[in-house]
Amino acid sequence: MKKNLPLIATLVFLVVTAINVIVPIKQNLSKFTEPFNSKLYEKKYNNSQYVIPQSKNPISDEELLSYAGYRYATGLNPILINSDHPPLGKYIIGWFTLLTGNNRLVSIFFAMGNMIIIFFIVYFLTKSLLLSSFGILLLSFDSMFIDQIIHSPILDIIQVFFLLAYFLFLIFWIKKERLWQIIAMGISLGAMSSTKLYFPVFVVLATTTTTLILLKKSIKKILLLILSLTILTGLIYVLSYLTFFLKGNSLRAFLGVQKWIFLFWKNNSVQSYKFIGDALTLMLFNQWKVWWGNKTYIQFELWTILWPTFFITGIVSSTYVLVNAVKMYFSKKAKILKNDPLFQSAILISLWIFFSTVYLSLLPISPRYLMILYFPIYIIIPLMIKLVGTTVNKKRDSVTK
Repeated sequence: MKKNLPLIATLVFLVVTAINVIVPIKQNLSKFTEPFNSKLYEKKYNNSQYVIPQSKNPISDEELLSYAGYRYATGLNPILINSDHPPLGKYIIGWFTLLTGNNRLVSIFFAMGNMIIIFFIVYFLTKSLLLSSFGILLLSFDSMFIDQIIHSPILDIIQVFFLLAYFLFLIFWIKKERLWQIIAMGISLGAMSSTKLYFPVFVVLATTTTTLILLKKSIKKILLLILSLTILTGLIYVLSYLTFFLKGNSLRAFLGVQKWIFLFWKNNSVQSYKFIGDALTLMLFNQWKVWWGNKTYIQFELWTILWPTFFITGIVSSTYVLVNAVKMYFSKKAKILKNDPLFQSAILISLWIFFSTVYLSLLPISPRYLMILYFPIYIIIPLMIKLVGTTVNKKRDSVTK
């Protein structure tokens, strides 16, 4: 019976995960089966605040992205609608809309994609179906994850998919350096930068650099990798504006658009210092200070006690990993850093959790922004369990000997 316990637990995790995801989708099945009505969305957009200032018929982000994506996919110059974000995420929404006839199925696709990557990363590093299924079980309990499927399409679930894909290829590269892995990393990072605003990409590069330093990679190798990733990321970002160039616009005009985007966010930004730390109050206490109206604290209806539980567990796990990484870096045991893919990858994910927490804490926060923090947490927790288990077994073996 004991031998079958891991298999039974794995099956239970997978069944519960399936229930957690399938039930809300089934309850909202009409959203995923109704045909996309381009005329209706066009009417909503033309009567919205984006066309008529002070409009009494505001359009939601989901509706705006659905309409913009459809128009992009059917040939519209991407700077003409919702141009304050890069266009790739909206192209993806539009392509899925044309392919399936529905504008919401794209979120189910990327939700499943995120689950698959989390499962595969954990399995690749632990060779444990139990821990891999546990990772996606944690994800399925994330109320924001389910909300992003139902209230769709939104760019965040697409952006975090490319972030996780980048981590996957970087983990491959750390274990066995190959050119195709660098190309895959650059494409993933470029896609991430082209889906929403590109600021998190700088956090990714800082995380990557710090990880490689702790792994004692040569400075030359680190610089070449970061330079290669920067070039590939920039290339993908520019290519996301391909329709803009095909409409006869020049590179100079493209740079002008990027300047406009930067100035748009700069001129429309709130006093960010007043919101420092609000990501933490939201995660830990469900106190969310909005940046509109009277800027008072409100509660987020989808917050659950699992938010602080997962966050604290992720921070504790990451602290454990990084403390041991720093100790090994300065000790004779540093060779372990070069030989253990599990520990090396845990360093990468742990650094991201700390760096992204700091990054998010400096922003006026929206709950869905937290996906880039929480999804990696569902990777580090199973990795931490494996690391602790491995350490305990080694100590037991040494005592036995």
